[in-house]
Order: sequence, then C-alpha cells, then structure tokens
Amino acid sequence: MSDSLDTVPQPFTIDVSSETLDWITQRVNSARIVADVAHPQGKEWTDGVPSSTMNALVDHWKSDYDWRAVETRLNSTFRMFTLPIAEGSETINLHFVHHRSERPGAIPLIFAHGWPGNFTEVESLLSLTAPDDPKQQAFHIVAPTLPGFVFSSAPQSSGFGITQIASVYHQLMLKLGYTRYVGQGGDWGSLVLRAMALAHPGSCIGILLNFVIALPPTPTKNPVTLMWLALRWFTPDEKKKLSRMQWWSKNESGYSKIQGTKPQTISFGLADSPIGMMAWIREKLEILVEPDYVWDKDMVITWTMLYLLSGSAFSARIYKDAVTNIKEEVLQKKISSAVAFGASCFPLDIAYVPKWWAKATVADNIVFWKEHAKGGHFPSIECGELLKGDILAFIDTFSEEKRQLLNPKYEAPQPAIV
Repeated sequence: MSDSLDTVPQPFTIDVSSETLDWITQRVNSARIVADVAHPQGKEWTDGVPSSTMNALVDHWKSDYDWRAVETRLNSTFRMFTLPIAEGSETINLHFVHHRSERPGAIPLIFAHGWPGNFTEVESLLSLTAPDDPKQQAFHIVAPTLPGFVFSSAPQSSGFGITQIASVYHQLMLKLGYTRYVGQGGDWGSLVLRAMALAHPGSCIGILLNFVIALPPTPTKNPVTLMWLALRWFTPDEKKKLSRMQWWSKNESGYSKIQGTKPQTISFGLADSPIGMMAWIREKLEILVEPDYVWDKDMVITWTMLYLLSGSAFSARIYKDAVTNIKEEVLQKKISSAVAFGASCFPLDIAYVPKWWAKATVADNIVFWKEHAKGGHFPSIECGELLKGDILAFIDTFSEEKRQLLNPKYEAPQPAIV
C-alpha cells in the first residue's frame, strides 16, 4: 500500500447537496407510472411491481417523505467513516460503520451486506455493542459498504471481484486494530466472507452466513455425499428450500442476467430514474420476505436514495465482475478447520444446501447450523432478534482459547473512531 494514503479513518457525515436533492425531487414529481394489466387475485406481482404499489410509493415520496429528516436520523444512528484502501492498481475510498463496544472482552464482528441491501441493514445488530445483560457477549460492529455502492468509491477498471473486495475488507479490519475477527453476512456479503476465511484463516476465524450456496459434491472427494444427492435423499424441509432456490433461478433471476451481461446499459436507466431504481429494488424485496411482512415506504425510498447517490454502475457490474472467477476463487475451495463455520437458514431465502452437503463442499468445521421456521433474505431487517440469537449461539460454540484469540489489546488508530 502506498505510504501516501491516509491510514486514519475519517468521520463521515451524509450531506446530500441541494442540487442533487432538487434533481431527484423534480424527477419524482414528474414521474409517469406505466399502467398495469389486470391480474387474477394473488397474481398481481407476476409481471413485476404493480402500478398500484408504485403509485402509492410515488405519492408518499411526493407528499410525506423527508430526505433531510432521514439524513439526520442516519447520521445520528450510525457512526460512519471513510478510509482509502489500496488493492492492486485500485484505491477504494471505503465507507463503513464502526461502533466500538466499551465492554471488556468484546469481539470484533464484520457485517457484510449484498444487493439490493446496504449498510443500514446492520442497525438491528448495533445493540450487541452494549447488551442489556452485562454477562452477555458484546461485539465491536464494523459494517463496510461494498465498493461502488452508496458512499464507497467504485473501482475504475473491470475485473474487481470477490477476492479483491475480501482483501479490502480484511485490510479494513487490520487498520481498525482487529487482527482477528468474525463475520456475518448474506447475499454477496456471504461470498466475500467466504473469500476472507479462505485467504486469511488466521484472522477471519469464524463466519456465520445466512446465504449458503455450494457446488455439487465430486465423485473423487465426496462419493457418498454425491450418492445422497443423486438419490434425492432430502427431508421434506430440505426439498422445499431447494425447490425455492430452483424456482428463483428459473423465474426470478432475470435481473442478475441483465446486470451480469450489460451492467453499464442498465445503469444508465437506473441511475437517471429515481422511479426506475425504486421499481428495480422494490420488486425483489417483495418475494424475499414472509408474506405478512410489510415493507415500510420510508425504508424503500431511503434504500432507493442510497443507490441513486452512489453515481456508480458497480451495484450492477458486481454481477459481471464478481461472477467471472467466483467458482475457481471461492466455490471450488473448502474453508479449513481453522475457521469456525455457521449457518442461519431462513425458509424464504434463495440460497440453500443441507448441512451434509455443506460439510462436503463448503467448510470443514461446521460448529453451528440453524434451520429457522420463518424469515427470508434480509434477516437483520425482518427478524433481527433471531439473527442476534444465532450470532450469540455461534460464538457460544467457540472454545475459550478461540475466544481469547479474539480479544487482544485494542490499539485504536486515533481517538476519533472510538
């Protein structure tokens, strides 16, 4: 890393310019919502976001949504920073949340988000820095924003994939003084954490994922597991979750094909249209949670705003750049026994393999595996208490020796980040 780079995290405050806000407001006020066709009851989302849903969101944006109030709340809720981190020929000015616990023995935990999420998903986990029960394990929480998403700068060249992002995140943890840490994440974040565990098992010593994908077992390494797979020896619950994953791939993954082939083209439309961006995001939110979960209109608009403010195509480009080598760099490799592996499996997520499959192809040291009865792709949003419980149960599996590895004397880069 170049000595010229500032290695001290700089406090970050969200302050959108009036010019940008005026442009977004003008586009929202002049929005034209395309009329939908009639659908049978229960099939309203078959072709995408219904016009009725978009009209309600646009009306709310026009009359009730207050970005400045949201901006104030975000700035008061999250302690945010930026730090330039070099990776190869790139330098990413990484945006991240960092909440340090004052409790002795607190464990560093990095929370890794994906698409169409963002750093605000970590909010429900911030209470882990100061649990009500003084005997409960406390955590230092770090939540970086993916490069090119929201307030993190984007790579300037193509080919910036999962291993590069993992290196940036690992460097961040080291620069914050955390030589050993654990991670939690889903979606793209789960793959980044797997890459971190593969490349840095001495530092990233435990990961808890809520999104587990795997390649099929091989006949040379996993003949018995491959036989189980070939014979479809699945429980009813496993069949249901695997069927949902297959359904998603066949019927709901068109967005990833578009973003994964022509990310620049789709980004022109999304970045220039607040309503287009909101529809693109809102459609996926609908079927990634329980049917009785109601997405708050302010949250949907705020997530849209955060993607608009990035000014980057990387939230689409990641589907091309990260996929190119993901099989060779992550999926074909097995996480060693030095890293504790855990899984929180939610029935309405869209990536899943049974534990016996994961034992064969994902990780050697599976210490925690929880099959939940409810929940989807955004557990920190939809069922934060369940996810927090899983994090604590995951850590409870650690030996005393492993826990001690996570609690070296902390040396802060400067008082500003404490």
